[in-house]
Amino acid sequence: MKQSTIDLLRDLSNLDGPPGYEADVARYVAEQLSEAGAVSYDNLGSVICQVEGSADRPRVMLAAHIDEVGFMVKHVTEEGYLLLSPLGGWWDQVLLAQAMTVLTGKGPIPGVFASKAPHLLTDEERNKVVKRQDMFLDIGARDKEQATEKFGVLPGDAVVPATKFQQMADPDMLMGKAWDDRAGVGVMIETLRALAKKKHANTVYGVGTAQEEVGLRGAQTSVQTIAPDVALVLEVSICGDVPGTKDAESDVKLGGGPTVYIFEGSAIPNLRLRDMAIETCKQLGFEYQVSALERGGTDAGRIHVHASGVPSLVLAVPARHIHAHTGIIELNDYRQTVELTAELVCKLDADTVASLRPQ
Repeated sequence: MKQSTIDLLRDLSNLDGPPGYEADVARYVAEQLSEAGAVSYDNLGSVICQVEGSADRPRVMLAAHIDEVGFMVKHVTEEGYLLLSPLGGWWDQVLLAQAMTVLTGKGPIPGVFASKAPHLLTDEERNKVVKRQDMFLDIGARDKEQATEKFGVLPGDAVVPATKFQQMADPDMLMGKAWDDRAGVGVMIETLRALAKKKHANTVYGVGTAQEEVGLRGAQTSVQTIAPDVALVLEVSICGDVPGTKDAESDVKLGGGPTVYIFEGSAIPNLRLRDMAIETCKQLGFEYQVSALERGGTDAGRIHVHASGVPSLVLAVPARHIHAHTGIIELNDYRQTVELTAELVCKLDADTVASLRPQ
């Protein structure tokens, strides 16, 4: 069922799906793309939609990861507290006192990150940042038996932030969890819907990749399934428009337009494809931004080294506060990223893709 942009982003943000537990997100993506093309899955859980154009090749891969950073229950104490293992990268300082949801076999239950009360800490302890290893999740259980038998909590259960989508006082500012990378997933869905109605001399494979946050794993399995000739990875970029951040670290801003990655920790983009994206922004009359992310990586890290190499580029929606419980994106940035992606895909015919290769 096709959703409006706001409804689509609300649904994607509210869905729960840390690495290895993405099935609900994959099903939703499949439903949203059921009218755009043929939907299938790889064996790791990535969802793939094939949209045919006027030519079988080149094969254009649009990748956006469907997982979000989260946790997994590793141990239930005798007192009924939960000890967690991270699924993806977390900064310890964002965790304490945050509400979480445990996804048990009996249904979701609430909890909160906690640690030893500050009133009971020594002066030395109070001056130190609490490490994740010293935190626990309090689910209000009286003991281990109640936690496991009545509440249904078991080691291996997923844990996600208890955050719900909201439009902010400025309704174009969208606050929610998992924008990394549900914003990119939204771009992929809306791009494929648009391409289903456009002429494009290629075949497009939109992929919601699994397990990106734990090693780009779904990108590796899905690129082997598709064997694309060119790839666009749809992501978020890290905004630097917050106190304490220098432009040299990131000058990406909310409302500044789509982001073209010129570098990231796992891949250097195809330079001709990079320049084509920038030129397309200019043709569309869009302001654009560039991002050089020295740490971290994207699905491009696995895709661009497939077989003899796949010309690849990362396009992104600017986002504040990623890898945390709540982030913010801006609606016009998102919409322009959809339009940019669709326009760029339409240019990727056989001659153009051939020109991306070393001569």
